[in-house]
Amino acid sequence: MARSIGPRDHNENVVLADCTGGQNSSDLSSEVSYYSGTPDSTPDDVSTVTTGQHRAWANTTTEAYFSDTGVKFTAVLREYGAAGDYAGTGNNGYGNFTCWQMEPTLLYTRENRNCFIMYDCNHLNAPVSLPSATPSTTPSSAASASSTPSSSSHLSVGAIVGLSIGVAAGAIILAGVAGFFLWRHWRSTKQNPAIAVAHESSPEKGLPHVPKGPPPANAIWQGPGAREVVTPIQTPQVYHELHSDERPTEIYGDAIRGELDATPSRVELHSQDLPPRYEYENQPSPGAYGNFKGPI
Repeated sequence: MARSIGPRDHNENVVLADCTGGQNSSDLSSEVSYYSGTPDSTPDDVSTVTTGQHRAWANTTTEAYFSDTGVKFTAVLREYGAAGDYAGTGNNGYGNFTCWQMEPTLLYTRENRNCFIMYDCNHLNAPVSLPSATPSTTPSSAASASSTPSSSSHLSVGAIVGLSIGVAAGAIILAGVAGFFLWRHWRSTKQNPAIAVAHESSPEKGLPHVPKGPPPANAIWQGPGAREVVTPIQTPQVYHELHSDERPTEIYGDAIRGELDATPSRVELHSQDLPPRYEYENQPSPGAYGNFKGPI
């Protein structure tokens, strides 16, 4: 049974609260609760102000009538501010109250509604300290509590799995691209020697220098006595230099030094290691001297 409201000491409080149904979130109401002492989970008297919606407390005047005691409480509030701010004044016919803006906090549960304090009106120079309260346990509240971890993480299990698969696929693709470029680099370095060899043997490089022709096959000695065939002198590393336009040609060797005239019919060779004079006949006749044995 509610206590009668009358003159009290400085510890009394009047709470303005918004209530929400524990099983039905659309079950809304606003109440004014009276406490003879510090507010807790059991108010001394309650007056319902609105049903079906929450009261717009700020910047307005609110009247609550306590039918059991016949007392009317009037609160004149200013604009909505921050928690702990001065919010306005109140009066119950026995004295004035100072009202304070409060952080919405669950204070008590009544008729399957969880009621949260919005304003506290007292005789102090500061808002009162509130005890903690436990909301009523209902099927809907239990379900919402069980879903809290997943909602607080902002990611479902499926989203986390999908994100992990996407990261793994990206890493695999990146590794494949890196492997492809490494393979191309290895292949190019492997083919470079073969390309160099092919380039060296290509027609553009040309063929190695080949001597224009062999040295004279036979030389006939025109010294005293019978003529005889002289074996061609083997001269290592003989270099030939031929010029066009009937220019003289010089032949150099380790053992022979000769001068070749432009006239194609006669060649003179001089050397300190041979008899004084040799003649080389251009295109000799095979039977001129009996197969090169000299005259009979």
